[in-house]
Amino acid sequence: MRRFLTLVCLLCLAIPAGISISGCTRNPAGNYCNGAGYGLKTSDVATIALSPATTGISLYFGQTQQLATPSALTCKSVAAKVSSYTYGTTNSQLVDISPTGNICAGTWNRNSASGVADYTICTAPNPLPSTGGLPYASEIYVTASADSVTSNQVEVFVHAPVTAVSLVGPTGCTSQNNTATLDAQACYTNSSNQQVLMCAPASVTSSYACPLPAGVTSVPNCTTAIGTLSYTVGTSAIASISTNTTSNQATITAGQPGTTLITASVAGSGSSAGYFSTCPPASISLTLPGGKTSGTITPSSPQTLVTTVTDTNGNTINGLDLDYQSTDPIDISVASTGTVTTSYMGVASVYAVCQPSSCNPAPIDVIGLYGTGLPLSSNPVTITTLSPASEYVWYAAPGNSQYFASVDVFKGTAGAITKLPYVPNSMVMDRLGNSLYFGSSEELMIYSTSSNTLTTQNANFPGVVLAVSPNNSTVLINDQIKKIFYLYNVSTNTYTASFGGLGSAAAWTPDSKTLYITGTNSTTGMPALFVYNVSTNWTTYDLSATGGSKSLAITIPSVGAYLSGSSGFNTVAHTWCPAGTVGDFASMIFYPQPATDSVDVQTDALAATTDGQHILGAAVTGSEVELTDIGLTVPATELTTGILAPNVCPGVGKQLPQLGGTLSALPTDPWINGTLPVTVNSTLADTAINQVVASPESNLAFITYTNSDAATGAQLPYYAPNSSATRSSPKAGTVGYVPLTGSAVTAPVAGAFSPDDQYFFVSTSGDNEIHYISVSLVTSAPATADTQQISPNLPACSSTNIGCTNTTVPAGDFVPATAIAVKPRATT
Repeated sequence: MRRFLTLVCLLCLAIPAGISISGCTRNPAGNYCNGAGYGLKTSDVATIALSPATTGISLYFGQTQQLATPSALTCKSVAAKVSSYTYGTTNSQLVDISPTGNICAGTWNRNSASGVADYTICTAPNPLPSTGGLPYASEIYVTASADSVTSNQVEVFVHAPVTAVSLVGPTGCTSQNNTATLDAQACYTNSSNQQVLMCAPASVTSSYACPLPAGVTSVPNCTTAIGTLSYTVGTSAIASISTNTTSNQATITAGQPGTTLITASVAGSGSSAGYFSTCPPASISLTLPGGKTSGTITPSSPQTLVTTVTDTNGNTINGLDLDYQSTDPIDISVASTGTVTTSYMGVASVYAVCQPSSCNPAPIDVIGLYGTGLPLSSNPVTITTLSPASEYVWYAAPGNSQYFASVDVFKGTAGAITKLPYVPNSMVMDRLGNSLYFGSSEELMIYSTSSNTLTTQNANFPGVVLAVSPNNSTVLINDQIKKIFYLYNVSTNTYTASFGGLGSAAAWTPDSKTLYITGTNSTTGMPALFVYNVSTNWTTYDLSATGGSKSLAITIPSVGAYLSGSSGFNTVAHTWCPAGTVGDFASMIFYPQPATDSVDVQTDALAATTDGQHILGAAVTGSEVELTDIGLTVPATELTTGILAPNVCPGVGKQLPQLGGTLSALPTDPWINGTLPVTVNSTLADTAINQVVASPESNLAFITYTNSDAATGAQLPYYAPNSSATRSSPKAGTVGYVPLTGSAVTAPVAGAFSPDDQYFFVSTSGDNEIHYISVSLVTSAPATADTQQISPNLPACSSTNIGCTNTTVPAGDFVPATAIAVKPRATT
């Protein structure tokens, strides 16, 4: 009894203590995923993810690939600790896997002799798998396991090595922001070393990239046979690619116009699969706000042009990298946004140009595919500004004087002359009016127009300065001793490109992307046209058929260049649309001469009017001096009646050229408005035409010339085109003459218009003066048009001066200016 009572007392004391202790500890059931105190713990492996889960793995026979590290998670979706994984395969004869997760498309070596480590040699399956007569196998899976948990299955495709992949569609171009499906067909090399088809979409029934294997009548799609292909876009601005994770189908979205290479990768190797094209522009419409194509803009009120671009499917394109061009960028400039800003009095035509490679690019071997890789220009917008301005004018006599002179027209008197380090052989001012570039036999000399001070001397680039790009970034220098053209980079004082040849004349297009040069091929010794383009680089064209060219003029807009023709030869054009077979690079002529762009006239000097309607040429013929007015049909820019207008390169229309399609040269269809005699104050044997200079407003042009006799009383010939001339109704303008003040004038040798079209500054031999010709008086009162004369006082050089070619004037006497540059200046 006593023992029983003792037990009862102990129980009574123990139970409360136990309750108290339990209440101060965690519930052990909380360490389990189900919260019930049993089963999977929260620190245990709950799931294992093995990738790539959706696309699978593609391997050619004998190829190896390390599996990605599996991802183990607990039931709380946090990383679980795994000491090691065990890997499995559903077919170890076709897909073997090492203990470390390295896959072999075949079988690994095990227990090899001679100390060869296990799992280091992968042997292709033997015999090779054959599915429907084709060397591939699918529906083989690998897994990873740890702590009794197995991952998802990852499919492995094993197959013969893929030797080529070709895109199947989309056919044609795709409009901006639209999508298309990417699919492909693949080839492999059979035992006879022949390329045969492995797989292709069901939509392909005959246009196979390679023949069907012997005995095989149909092939599976590539996703079934070799796995998911990975596609890469060459130019990301043209297109972007995404892949549907459920269907593994690739979708491509069109971006900016152009063609880009698409590369397809499978089993660790890639190949060029084909091309994708975003539809190019078919028309560029340019207007001022309100829809007008002409107007006045004041300096205080810049205006942004309204630009509408339509592609070859009739859809609108946005975000193009267009080049906006002004024919008078000093007075009237246009930014890359299309905003027009005016600074001084002037008139200009403004264009928007889509020019590869910044706009509508294409690989050089497929230029023209669906119309990509080709340039396009807008309609012109005519801008006028009435801001008051005067001019700074610079005068030089390359080869005859070591000095140049500057004149402030507002002050009305000649300024001081500046001596150069060497006698120059050329002087060119950039179109922005920032620098004067003097070439010489010793070095390149660059002067600032704001201070007339020497800013750069570069003895690495002796030669003649033939042209400066409109954006003042590149100078064309021709070393005529070494017979090399240099493209001199202004910012780095180095050259960006060079090419062999001798040049006589050169001109850039307003967008600074294409440079035309006439001269002599230094290899053949024959007359040649050289063209440099930022996209196609240097190309050369034989000009033997034209007898060579001493002058050229860029059409407005810059769809091509007209080249002068010597005695007995024609004046011809080379335009910007290439001719040849799309995809056949050897057949492509990038700046061809259209069959119709040849005019049966001789021209020694050429000029293009800024309205795009005339090429004016002058020449000393067998019996007289003649001026020829060549009318132009500059291609239009709109879609008309559903047919693409001719500014879209021929062959680019409703049936856009595919690979193998034909492109033709873009004609400007010239005609002759008239050929008129011009009187000069010397015998023809002593006369050479120097210039035809067209006014900024396209309503007037002057002819300058040189002679060697001493006849005085020379007048300045001018030509006023007929504004109503058309192809169907050709009309010649009027030739007239401005009497030049002074009895000693023997010839007007060089001239330049002021940008505001108020004056024509002409240098004359005999009196060695500069005459200010009032443009407004030329046709109404020519006898009073010569309003002022000044003397630039350029001293003649002597034979002791390096580079001096002067043989007719004693050293120290004055020589006439033969190079003139004009820049506007504010009058306030």
